[in-house]
Amino acid sequence: MTGRFSCAALDYGSTLTRPGSPVDPGLDMRRITPAAIEVIHELHEAGMNLVLASNTRHGQDRREALRRAGVLEWFTATLQSATLGVAKPDPLFYRFVLAAADVAPSRVLFVGDNMTKDVLGPLEHGMRAALIAPDATPLPPGAETIPDITHLPNLIRTWR
Repeated sequence: MTGRFSCAALDYGSTLTRPGSPVDPGLDMRRITPAAIEVIHELHEAGMNLVLASNTRHGQDRREALRRAGVLEWFTATLQSATLGVAKPDPLFYRFVLAAADVAPSRVLFVGDNMTKDVLGPLEHGMRAALIAPDATPLPPGAETIPDITHLPNLIRTWR
C-alpha cells in the first residue's frame, strides 16, 4: 500500500478524533474514533512508519489516548508540542517530524485538519500533505483534500 510514502505523520485533534464529540474527562481530550483506529491499524499492517505530530497543552499527553485506543505501540514517535517546547507551525517542529520519520521528506505524508499547520508547514519542508476537510479545498501542489481519515489509505495507494 505504501507506494510513494513510507511515513504518515498524523495530527490528533479533528484528525484522529471527531470534531464536536465530548471530551473524555479521564483523558482531558477527545477519544480516538473507531474509524481512525482501523486506519491506523491498516497503515501499520502495510508497513508504514507512524508519527503522531500534535500541538498540546502543558500537562496533556496524547500517548494515553493512543494507549487506550490500543495503537500506541504502532507509533514510532509521539511528537507533542508541550513536551518538545515548540509547536506547529514553527519550522523546528517539522524538523522533529522529519528526524522521527528518518526518510526523505517526499516520502512523508503529513495528515491534519489545519491549512497552515498541517499543509503549508509540511510542504515548506518538502513533505506532502493531506488536509481533512468536508469539502474539496483548493490546495497548493503536493497536497490533497480528503473528507475524513477513512479516505487516507486509498489516497496513499493512489497518490502519484
